[in-house]
Amino acid sequence: MLISVGTMIYLAALAILDARRREISTIVLGMGSFAAILTAGWLLLRGSTSWEMLLFGTVPGLLLLALAGMTGGAGVGDGIVLLQLNFLLLFDRVVIAFGISMLIIGAFSAVILLAKLGKKDLRLPYLPFLWLGCLVAFCIC
Repeated sequence: MLISVGTMIYLAALAILDARRREISTIVLGMGSFAAILTAGWLLLRGSTSWEMLLFGTVPGLLLLALAGMTGGAGVGDGIVLLQLNFLLLFDRVVIAFGISMLIIGAFSAVILLAKLGKKDLRLPYLPFLWLGCLVAFCIC
């Protein structure tokens, strides 16, 4: 429970930074990665997860990193955060959170397009939607 609350606080702080600045500090990402690796090691030692689940859970983050690479580097921080979440929240919650966040950001984008509020080069921050997805995943998992 403590890991989940800490993760949600960390993700909320990142979501605020992403929404305001459209970038995430590499120092904050580095500290989050260190905490995620420590947490994954602790969960492995406790027997709460397996190597296979940890490796399989990296797929959403790797997909987001690949997408960021294809689009010219935008969104690399989002992919790293999604990889961190795999080690902090484990496979089932991360996959559910990723899917829900994609549905929410898609619906939000559709509303913006239908209301003709967006411009051609509009870029939405992803981490606030990922935070909402994690919140929903906590409620249903």
